[in-house]
Amino acid sequence: MKLFSLIAGASASYYTTDYYPTTTTETTTTSITYRTLTTTNGVPIATDCGGRITELQTFSSPDSGAGNYPDRTHCSWTIDIRGVPGFFITANRFNVEYADNCEYDYVKVIANGEERNFCGPRLYGRRRRRDADKKKKEGGKMTPDLVNVSNNGFDDLFVIGGQATVSFSSDHAFTEGGFEFELVEADRLDIIEYHFGRIAASLPEDASWAERYVNRFYKVFNKVVDADNGENCYEDNGFGSDDSADDVQVFDESDFCKLNGQVNAALNSWARNNACEGRGKVYRQVIRAARKVRNFYNDKMGC
Repeated sequence: MKLFSLIAGASASYYTTDYYPTTTTETTTTSITYRTLTTTNGVPIATDCGGRITELQTFSSPDSGAGNYPDRTHCSWTIDIRGVPGFFITANRFNVEYADNCEYDYVKVIANGEERNFCGPRLYGRRRRRDADKKKKEGGKMTPDLVNVSNNGFDDLFVIGGQATVSFSSDHAFTEGGFEFELVEADRLDIIEYHFGRIAASLPEDASWAERYVNRFYKVFNKVVDADNGENCYEDNGFGSDDSADDVQVFDESDFCKLNGQVNAALNSWARNNACEGRGKVYRQVIRAARKVRNFYNDKMGC
C-alpha cells in the first residue's frame, strides 16, 4: 500500500487583495508562483499561494523549510487528479501555530464530503505558558467557528476519488515552520479499507457486537496484507483466463447491507489475484474467513 512517489510540478497560483491597498511583487519557483502583497510603505501584509493541482506531487506553505510562513497568509489548492481511485494527503512536515481550537492559524481540508481543520503539533513547557499569554496579545479569535478540529498536528488523510480542497490561513502574529504535503496514490486495499470504515462508522452506537465485527474484519484484512508479495498469482491459485472477474468497481453510497457484500467481494477478488505468501491456499482461507465476517454483519443487521 501507499506507493510513495514524488512528481514535481504545480499549476500557477493566484492571489487576492482583500486586506489593504497593496502593491505586488512576484517570485516564481520551478513549481509554484508566489505573489507577496505589500502595503504602500513596503511592509509585507500577506503572501498568497495555491492553485490547481492535477497530478500527484508535493506542495507546501510559503517559506516552509527555509523559515516560518508569513503573517496574514491565505492559500487555497484545488486538487483534481483524474484517473486515480483515491490518494493520501501525507504530511512530510507539519508545524502550524498551536491553539485550543486552531482559531489563529490553521489548515482546512474539505474531502469525502467533510471539512476538517488542523494545527499544532502541541508543544509543552514554556510554549504552553506562552500560548496562555499570547491570547491577550492576539485580541480574540480569527476564526471561531471551525469544525472537526485537531490541534495535535496532521495525520495522513485518505481521500476517495481524486478531488479535495486544501486551504491555509494565518493571522497577524506568531508563525511557525509550516508544512509540506505529499499526495500519494492509494492502492486497492486502501480503497477496500476505506469502504469498510464507512460501514464501521454506520454501526448503531448501542451495538454490543460492533467491536467483534471490526476485529474479525481486521483479522482477515491483516492476513490479506501479509499474503501480498507484490506479484500476481492468479494462475498459481488455479484460475485461468476463462474464469470470470467479479471485482467491484462501484461501491454503494447508502445501502450498507449491499456495501458489506461489495467489500467482501472486493476482498475475495484481491485474494484470488494477490494472496501469494503463506502456507496452503491462502486465498481460500481469506475467502472463507471474509464470508463469515459478511454473514456476521448480515445476521446482526437483518440484511
